[in-house]
Amino acid sequence: MLWHKKRWINYLILVLLGSGLIVFAAKNDAFLYRQPIMRISQVKNGHPEKTTDEYGNHDQQTQQVLTGKVLNGKHRGETFTLKNTFTRSHAEDQEFKSGQDIFLNLYSSKGKKTTAAFANYKRDVYLFLLVWLMLCLLLLVMRIRGLKAISSVLINFILFLLLVKLDISWNITNFFWIYAVGALLFTALSLLIVIGWNEQSRVTFAAVTSGTTAALGLAVLIMWLTHDNGMHYEALDFATQQPKQLFLASALIGLLGTVMDAATDIVSTVFELKRSQPELEFKQLFASGRQVGRSIMGPLINVLLLIFFTETFALAILYFRTGNTISYTFQWTMSLGLVQAIISGIGITLVIPAASFLAAWRLEWKQHHDNA
Repeated sequence: MLWHKKRWINYLILVLLGSGLIVFAAKNDAFLYRQPIMRISQVKNGHPEKTTDEYGNHDQQTQQVLTGKVLNGKHRGETFTLKNTFTRSHAEDQEFKSGQDIFLNLYSSKGKKTTAAFANYKRDVYLFLLVWLMLCLLLLVMRIRGLKAISSVLINFILFLLLVKLDISWNITNFFWIYAVGALLFTALSLLIVIGWNEQSRVTFAAVTSGTTAALGLAVLIMWLTHDNGMHYEALDFATQQPKQLFLASALIGLLGTVMDAATDIVSTVFELKRSQPELEFKQLFASGRQVGRSIMGPLINVLLLIFFTETFALAILYFRTGNTISYTFQWTMSLGLVQAIISGIGITLVIPAASFLAAWRLEWKQHHDNA
């Protein structure tokens, strides 16, 4: 009992020290940035003015005068004053307060004083704190498995950035295959790190790849048969490459995550059942896997819908507030996201029997092979 108490005290000290270190580092890391950063020391707010747009939306607009010192670069230590305008709704702006850090654009010319303009808000403090909180929770709850999960996320994140960089540098027409190969690497690395190289990870990999391929292939077939009718690929924000391939690459990555979640749960459950009850046969294991799949299918699909709502909520509200109809708003803000969610839902449905069959068949085959 005493050992457990000491362990939790050590965890608490680790969390507090790490949080304090991150806050200190993030508030003093201006030297790591090339773009000038100003720490606001004084804020003067003007009188709020009521505004009304052509659609009847009411708001309030306020002018701010910000004064602060530059923390990095050749203008370090210099004081600048600039103006900022914010609204009560904060739709496309932000109110600043004393002590906050902001990125600047500095303009200078011969014989004239250097002027400053607001570029962006420096948010790394909040980002570092959220990442640290996630790491601490994983470590406290999952211990070693939590560290494996963290390693998997970091490696996959780096791999994703490399794929995007490769896509940009090659600038080829058929870039979808870059992300298709990347999806295989994501799956293999995640399973290898979290589960290890064993029979369970190999069965899970086979289930994930088969379910993902079947769902995406079915979606592409339907798009081809319908000639992409109703698919507004031009609605993708800032699409600089072929929008359809960009949509398919995005759908593939989202599909892979949901299919991997379902397949991992089913395969791990079937393998655990076989370990605890070796007498179970193929039909019983297959039925158990399908039962697990049915129990998780509903929550997973609801998660997909909630993610879809989150991604489109703000933009849909903006469309509605500017006088657009429901059908027009749906077409240009929700249709592609809903199609991606449907593709992921199909993937979940297909991977349930696939993962159950592969796990049950492999365990049955292994048992016969060992007994032979």
